[in-house]
Amino acid sequence: MPPIDQVPDAAFIEALRSAVERYLTAIDQWEAAYQKYYRLPTFGGAISDDLRSEQSAYDERRRELEEMVPRARRLCLKHQLPEAFSGLLRISLGQYAPQERADSAIGRSERSAVTMCLVQLEEACREWKPVPEDTPEQRNGTNVPFLRRLVNFFY
Repeated sequence: MPPIDQVPDAAFIEALRSAVERYLTAIDQWEAAYQKYYRLPTFGGAISDDLRSEQSAYDERRRELEEMVPRARRLCLKHQLPEAFSGLLRISLGQYAPQERADSAIGRSERSAVTMCLVQLEEACREWKPVPEDTPEQRNGTNVPFLRRLVNFFY
């Protein structure tokens, strides 16, 4: 895959969308595994053995998204859209014990803001191809109705 800055905007947004989906799925899987047992909150401490695979998947998805966030931020500024992607990276997993809080680290409103930003970016970066102008042969061809050919004759 070419460097992120050399990919067209539409392809980048599609890659960003899939990276965000994988990142949110990794967070959901991490939190589901975290909820299984009674635990004490870990503030950046060591991860227990039962969360090693989920933590490595989360770390990999986070690095993937961190590489894309600067360009996503620039695209949001270019198209005057609110930037919602950097908030995804400002979370801390395991801050609360599972018995203390059942909420996700990324709430529904933040997820919907990211989704809305992706939709608006995709719409803003869509490339429209200009419609080719008619040539005189096409305007006066045999498939063109007689009245249209008559009008085209005078224009």
